[in-house]
Parts: sequence; structure tokens; C-alpha cells
Amino acid sequence: MLERVAWNRSKEERLKIRKTKEEPIIDEILEAIKRRLIEGKILPKSNFKKALGYILSLSVYVKNYINHSEARLDNNVAERAIRPLAIGRKNWMFIGSEERGKAAAVLLSLIQTCRGLEINPREYLEDVMRRIMSHNSQKLFELLPDQWAKNR
Repeated sequence: MLERVAWNRSKEERLKIRKTKEEPIIDEILEAIKRRLIEGKILPKSNFKKALGYILSLSVYVKNYINHSEARLDNNVAERAIRPLAIGRKNWMFIGSEERGKAAAVLLSLIQTCRGLEINPREYLEDVMRRIMSHNSQKLFELLPDQWAKNR
């Protein structure tokens, strides 16, 4: 809830909210984990103990977002970006051959690059496919999404 409020504020206010309100909560959670591990009431080889140890080993990184206004506590943006890849993974098992797989990877890379550069992937691919055969082979780099956008 605090992060939702913080993202509706300026960068400076966001950092202030994180420092004053969120950091103490994270510190309290990490201390509770340390206490739980020290008490020794967890089975030594349990997955739960491994998970708690893992969290503690990353505690420096967990708090890293507090000092950077554009950083996020979650990785939802990255998860949404790779969701189509995860959904399509089963379909791509039957792509046909290694060469077809490489071609699909290149195509998907171009599409994701277009999206990152806020270029309409369909418009880009249609234009490039029409021009690629007559384009100078020494200047193929001009057809990459970033160069294509500059020349439009």
C-alpha cells in the first residue's frame, strides 16, 4: 500500500516515504527472519530454513530500491514482458528445426526491440520485409529498429 502511494508522488517524496516508512518495515521483517533462524526451532535441512537463509543473503539487495526512486520493489514489469515467451514455450518446442528456432528468436528479438523503442512492430516488419531484398547488403544495419526509426 505504501508503494502505491509513493508512486503517485514526486521522486523526492517517493524516496522520503521509502526511507521513513518502508525501510523500518523491511528491517523488522529481516530481524524476525534472523531471530527465527537463531532460535533453532527449524529443521536444519528444511526448505523453509534454506528459504530464510536465501532471503537474508539478499537483504542488501532487497533494500536497494529505497535509494533509487525509479526502482521497484517487485519485478512485475519484467514478468509481464516475458509472459508471452513463457506462454509460447510449449508451442515453440515443435518449431521444426534448429534453423527455424534461430529465425524465430531473431524475429522475436526484433519485435521486443520495437516495443522497447515504442515502434509499431507490424509497421516496422512490413516495411523492412518489402525493402530488404533491394537494400544494399553493406547497409543492412540501417534496417535495425533504432536506425529505421531515425530514418523515418
